[in-house]
Amino acid sequence: MKKQILTKVTAILLLAVMAISFMTACKKEENQDNQNPIDVTTEENPNIPAKDYDGYEFKFICEPYGTDNAYSTKYMVAESEDGTVLNDAVYRRNSVLEQKYNIKISQNRVEDLVFTVRSQVLSGMTEFDLIVGSATDLANLARENALLDLNSIDRFDMTKSYWDSNAAEQLKIGDKLFFTNCDLNVQEIAFVVYFNKYLIEEYGLESPYKLMENNEWTIDKWAELVKSVSKDTQGDGLQTELDVYGTLYETHNTRMMAYGVGIRATTNDADGKPVVTLMDNKDKISSLYTKAKDVFGNTEVSWCINDMNKNDTHGYVDKFDYARSLFCQNLYLFHYEGTNIIHQFASMEKEFGIMPFPKFDSNQDSYYSMYPKLCAMVALPNIADATWLERTANIVEDMNYYSSIILEPAWYETLLARRYTRDSESEANLEVIKNGRVYDIGAYFDFGGIVSTVMGMDVRNSDNISRQYERSKKMIQSSIDTIYSDFTKEK
Repeated sequence: MKKQILTKVTAILLLAVMAISFMTACKKEENQDNQNPIDVTTEENPNIPAKDYDGYEFKFICEPYGTDNAYSTKYMVAESEDGTVLNDAVYRRNSVLEQKYNIKISQNRVEDLVFTVRSQVLSGMTEFDLIVGSATDLANLARENALLDLNSIDRFDMTKSYWDSNAAEQLKIGDKLFFTNCDLNVQEIAFVVYFNKYLIEEYGLESPYKLMENNEWTIDKWAELVKSVSKDTQGDGLQTELDVYGTLYETHNTRMMAYGVGIRATTNDADGKPVVTLMDNKDKISSLYTKAKDVFGNTEVSWCINDMNKNDTHGYVDKFDYARSLFCQNLYLFHYEGTNIIHQFASMEKEFGIMPFPKFDSNQDSYYSMYPKLCAMVALPNIADATWLERTANIVEDMNYYSSIILEPAWYETLLARRYTRDSESEANLEVIKNGRVYDIGAYFDFGGIVSTVMGMDVRNSDNISRQYERSKKMIQSSIDTIYSDFTKEK
């Protein structure tokens, strides 16, 4: 009898052990699924062998997020996973690299990026490895010989898709490339056009998506839509930011329109020297600025953020964030900004869409979008240390690759396409915009004020860009000649 009881107990224990084993196996398999192992067997993989860098701290240097020139420096380091898509993707990418190279990835946020980088490079020792800064800051550092020529680094394969081919080609001076764009800096795409779908329906207007599909998304159609939307919501006859307008804009937005129709401040010649191409088609650029004045100068359909008092923040970071909060309240049909501010539209009750800037006319082959001069790109400090350079080059190239398979999908597919824009058209348009990105050396170095003063003129006061250019023509050319000479002479 005792033997039978023992046998039964043994059988029960055996079944329990089997059940626990089965549950453990299932849990292990479930955990593996949740971890979603990274497939690195793509053709893009640079196949850099793992190396032990003995716990080295690989450090980004950038400005604090929220400063004037720090539009795109938020997602470089994540201390831990917190359940948010992009943060967790950054953490996962960095964890892969930290394990592969036995390193720790961190960042150093400084109030004055140019001063800090300049000072440390001059001292011959830097406390950082990779610079992530605005294009204008990097242009200033390049002029001071504080940046390394990226084309001199054999490890960097600029033919890979995780390096932006447009940037690699258009940002050269001579045969040198001092800063560029790549997938580790994935959160900024370019300037885009946001539109409010609710107002399109409310006013019975033709969808910009349909216009784009029919190759009719042009400056004239844009102007027609803007002029169709206007309403005194307060009924007091006074125009304020709380009324309904066809467009919310800043005075420099005409410059974005110019790049959208294929006009560039400068274009590099065969020797890599910037040549002024702004006035190559005088009729085209004059027509564009006249059309822009007709829209932006009409206060019944256009509201200018620049005219708002800088203290009119209403609890937001600045007046620009406040104005964008009103876009979320269906007060404006169009707004023009980079993609780095898209999270501000997360609480928008009605849907919005994303478009490239309109073409000049239907004969224009492609859509073009300017990469913002205040948004970030990457660079390396000009330090002559072979050991340092080999380590940095390995990590940066691999970081770019892992960004392309971990960070980029999280940003484009999940954060943008599903959480914010909520439509397939915007997702497709983001690819169109990315492929048509324009990187203009003239914009970042601002030769003689060619972009800030000439292209950035407030068209409400004057649309005569030809006269504005003639005033600055000699200064612009002198600036180009001096800077090009500085970059190409032997150092």
